[in-house]
Amino acid sequence: MNNENLQNNKDTFKGFALFSDIEDVALRNRNRAVVLANMAQDHCKNNLISPNGAGLILGYFKAVPSAEREQLMPLFMQQMKERGFHLIQQ
Repeated sequence: MNNENLQNNKDTFKGFALFSDIEDVALRNRNRAVVLANMAQDHCKNNLISPNGAGLILGYFKAVPSAEREQLMPLFMQQMKERGFHLIQQ
């Protein structure tokens, strides 16, 4: 595998951009939160995220560097609230 392919694989997850090339961490995580919310919305039916959608969301989240995940989660939750989703606590 050449360097370009390695870089390409690092910047995407299943075709979804990880925005690794953006230097501004706040902007990078905002973009990631929007991608995650789009995934959730695209895989939602009757206010439930499909198992495939949940797997895609978790996989994308796992592809984000661990040091940035803590900052990403509240941004993702904010995006979901803005789209009318609600967190159900059990």
